[in-house]
Amino acid sequence: MPQHLSRILLIVLALVQPLPAMATDSMQLWVTVDWEGLSLEEDNLQAMRAFREKFPYIPLLHLINPAYFIQPGVNRAQIGSHIRSTFLAHDTVGLHVHAMRSLVEHCGIAFQTTPSIADVQEDCTHTSCGYSVSLEYAYSQHELTKLVACSSELLTTNGFQRPRHFRAGAWQFGPKLQAALEANRFVWDSSTIDANLLTGRWHQDSSMIRLLKKLHPHSTPLAQPFALSINLMEYPDNAALADYTNTKALLQLFEQLLNAHHSVMVLGFHQETAADYLIRLERAIPHMEKLAREKNVRIEWMH
Repeated sequence: MPQHLSRILLIVLALVQPLPAMATDSMQLWVTVDWEGLSLEEDNLQAMRAFREKFPYIPLLHLINPAYFIQPGVNRAQIGSHIRSTFLAHDTVGLHVHAMRSLVEHCGIAFQTTPSIADVQEDCTHTSCGYSVSLEYAYSQHELTKLVACSSELLTTNGFQRPRHFRAGAWQFGPKLQAALEANRFVWDSSTIDANLLTGRWHQDSSMIRLLKKLHPHSTPLAQPFALSINLMEYPDNAALADYTNTKALLQLFEQLLNAHHSVMVLGFHQETAADYLIRLERAIPHMEKLAREKNVRIEWMH
């Protein structure tokens, strides 16, 4: 065959060959950390550092309760250093609030003991007193606005960026807290959740589940972001946190979201229990990435 005809044949064959598979869709994954304001144990911090070494390309959204900084006798600079030891440059800092007595009273608000997600009375000799109190049901809109402003200020005065991302303690979020976030110029919230995601740890008749079903009656694990107002977006915590799930459940939910062509998954863990439960995310992530590749979906790790 003449050489020029061979070249033509090769060009024709190249044109009719199928192109390599290209990612036609994408999935946004947010990995959040709830810093509860209770303790900073080295085993939990080390578990987080090890996670960062294994997945340095994954940003974390650190939702920090500033109650750490007002515990009796603490060294604030040392507290900040412990927290930052888990950070990478592409991370983001947000605000997480549980209504601990220490924080509420520091902010000049009268402490309330009820309603609570717990079904036992709290021991108010401990710094965790108030941890289980529902923000939305225990406090007025004015008090919540003041609490969010004061908590944000505690973060900034201890060297962190002013938060614009938020999650309510125990997901106790409703119209009053929404108004408080708007008044404080927050743009992103992740305080809605399907209560059924938590029933592995909480009984169906528990106060936790009953309050959440009342606050978020229509939430599902397939829930996607929606606008709460002109300036505030809701990103449902649709994969819960590592304490309440497991590797298999995370993979099943990820596949359900992929099959439904939903584009956002919010997952995460608690700093205070990272040594026990972060491994569930560590094991799930490579399988999620493999499944996404098989389905030609590009994962975007968000910050």
